[in-house]
Amino acid sequence: MNISTIGKTLGNCMKGAFIGLLAIAAVSCKSDEKVDTTVPFDPTRPVTVTGFTPESGGYQDQIIVKGSNFGTDKSMVSLKIGGKQAVLVSVMSDKMYGFVPSGAFSGEVEVTIIDKDGKVHSVVSDKKFNYERKSVVGTLCGYQNENDSQGEVWGSFDICSGFNSEGCMAIDPLYPDRVYIAYDRGEGFLAQLDLEKRESSRLMSSNKFQNQRLRNIAFSNDGKYMLVSTDRADNGTKSTSVWIVTRNADGTFSDKSSCQSLVAYKQCNGVAVHPVNGEVYFNSYEGGQLFRMNLDDYFKSFELTEEGEEPKEWTGYLDDGAFRELFKIQDPSYEFQTTIHPSGKYAYLTVINRNYILRTDYDEVKKEFTTPYTVVGFNSDLSHGGWVDAVGTNARLSRPYQGVFVKNPEYEAEGREDVYDYYFADCTNFCIRYITPDGLVRTYAGRAPSTNGNIWGTEDGDLRQAARFRDVTGIAYDEKRDMFYVLDHNNRRIRYIGKEMENSIVVPDPDDNENGDDTPEEN
Repeated sequence: MNISTIGKTLGNCMKGAFIGLLAIAAVSCKSDEKVDTTVPFDPTRPVTVTGFTPESGGYQDQIIVKGSNFGTDKSMVSLKIGGKQAVLVSVMSDKMYGFVPSGAFSGEVEVTIIDKDGKVHSVVSDKKFNYERKSVVGTLCGYQNENDSQGEVWGSFDICSGFNSEGCMAIDPLYPDRVYIAYDRGEGFLAQLDLEKRESSRLMSSNKFQNQRLRNIAFSNDGKYMLVSTDRADNGTKSTSVWIVTRNADGTFSDKSSCQSLVAYKQCNGVAVHPVNGEVYFNSYEGGQLFRMNLDDYFKSFELTEEGEEPKEWTGYLDDGAFRELFKIQDPSYEFQTTIHPSGKYAYLTVINRNYILRTDYDEVKKEFTTPYTVVGFNSDLSHGGWVDAVGTNARLSRPYQGVFVKNPEYEAEGREDVYDYYFADCTNFCIRYITPDGLVRTYAGRAPSTNGNIWGTEDGDLRQAARFRDVTGIAYDEKRDMFYVLDHNNRRIRYIGKEMENSIVVPDPDDNENGDDTPEEN
């Protein structure tokens, strides 16, 4: 699957598909002029299925089922594929036209007719439909009840809840079945999603980080250490900005893991590690600063000197030379996330509450990032954000949050220098978008055509024609499964974007008012 380019095509809308089916029906009728297609259902005769066209396909693809004694009253007829109800467009005595439903994995084609007396006439085709999984938005776990009183429940994906705060996500580089969430709230904590066991858990409690807001997670290049940024200013410039957490002997992280202060300043909301050279970058929205430190300096502080003396105690303070300031972004006092390109040649600085994304290029000689410049979006406050897919500064964003680089196989085949797109959570646009290496912003998933006036919601399904989100912040890409995970916190869910899964958890809302009283304004 080329998950990185699906957003370019988005699929056909249902209206267009309906017209297409009617056209097929007209052609079929012309070719079957000798067959009377207006014969009503005869309860004394059997219903048969002789075949279907096409014999394979996926969600929302058109299908024609052929047979006999279907009648002409669509209200009497049910078509199921793989046990899932298909949408029927029209029914004739010898054929019916419809759309393949989502999740028709087993492929049985079943036609059921209920006659005027209530008697059920059903037949299953001898041949199975070959269901092809499409890339969709689904629900991995989590739900929201009518009163939003489901609370915080950890355990099986079938029952867990509590994804009710902004945060960022990260996949364990050594154990890719583990996904971590850093919760940005008072008394923040780390949560874990075990994809193999399909379980969620509180991984590390808030007191591990002195009950501070957690902003994001990064890892050392060898994967041995987790870095966690914390947002605090209670101790001035000596407030902890980044913690370093050591794995347990069994490779896990837990409350038993060693956790130390790595660097301190104040009002940090992001940490990143250079993927090639390993230096650490973190920020402060006090003045929009980006700082650089050598991780090796921290580890050397535990080594004995040549004279056998212990080195100077590591404080992690700026005054002690633990790190240095590189630059200030153009808008001081605004939050931003740093995401470094896998090549290490540049990084994106996503300015969350000013609706634009900067690029900073890497100086290979000095081994540091240089003064940034705007690549997409327009400098504006949150009330003036927008949703426009366009190139560069013509694009409009609304509270862009976490992002991740994903390799595009098409770029590789074309021999491009940069083969990565940048996917990001566009929080109050309620969607996932991406930036091409050429600076083109496209909407990838979310904002399905509205049926109720809202551009937000909990709907799963086709990336653009059905799926909706609300207030997305965290995003991670699972290279092993070719799948995205999204923290859809206002919907209290973890969503996935990838090929359909048989065991995805979909918990419908009790009514259509899934948004409660807190209704956001459209952008």
